[in-house]
Formats: sequence, structure tokens, C-alpha cells
Amino acid sequence: MKFLVLGALVLFAFTGVGQYNLQLNQVVLVSNTIQTVPAGKVWKVESYMQAGIAAPDMIEVGGSCAYSDRHHPMIVNGQTFFLINGSPGHGSSGTFLAVSNILPMWLPAGSTLRTACAKDVLSVIEFNLVP
Repeated sequence: MKFLVLGALVLFAFTGVGQYNLQLNQVVLVSNTIQTVPAGKVWKVESYMQAGIAAPDMIEVGGSCAYSDRHHPMIVNGQTFFLINGSPGHGSSGTFLAVSNILPMWLPAGSTLRTACAKDVLSVIEFNLVP
């Protein structure tokens, strides 16, 4: 009887700790207009498609989007991130790039996201958080 009561108490304690299930809601394309992850949702940033990139080790630091052959950043919560899938390099500005910025990236509710340039697009999967 003692073990039965103890087992029931342990089981009851773990049922109070809830985790969410993810339910697919929609696919979102994000460009250079700031979008915010809605309450009760999470975003999984799957890919970043940049228009016209040709040179793998050049970055555009000014954000003017004038050079189609340079890496453009994505902006998460106001912070600039360059996605580099290879060896570190540097552009003509001497700015070094980190190879660790690789997708996917998960964003919680309230996070903001945008691209630096109008022709670039981020592919995002939005999930509902279901208790």
C-alpha cells in the first residue's frame, strides 16, 4: 500500500509539469519588413534565399543591398546574423564571418525577424503551441 501511494504521488507530480506539442499552423515568407512571432506560436526558420549571390566570401556591411554578389544578413531581434555554410572568410571590409550560423533556427513568441534586403526571403514554419 505504501508503494502504491508513493507511486501515485510521483506520477501526480510529473503530470503537473506540462510540455507543449507542436501543431503545424502555416508557412511564412519573411522579407525586409519586420515580422513578430505571435503569442502562442514558435517559428522554425528553415532557409534563407538570397537574390543574386555569387561570391562566397564577401559581405555587405552597409545594408544598402547594392551588391548582389555579397552576403546579406538576416536580422533577429535587431541583431545581424550572416549565414555561412563553409570555411570562414572575410570580405573587402576585413569583417570575418562565423561558420556556426547555420539553419534551422527556432524563435519563441515575441521575437522579430526580417531580411536586410527586399529581394531576399526567409522561409519559416509556424507552429501552434498546444498544451
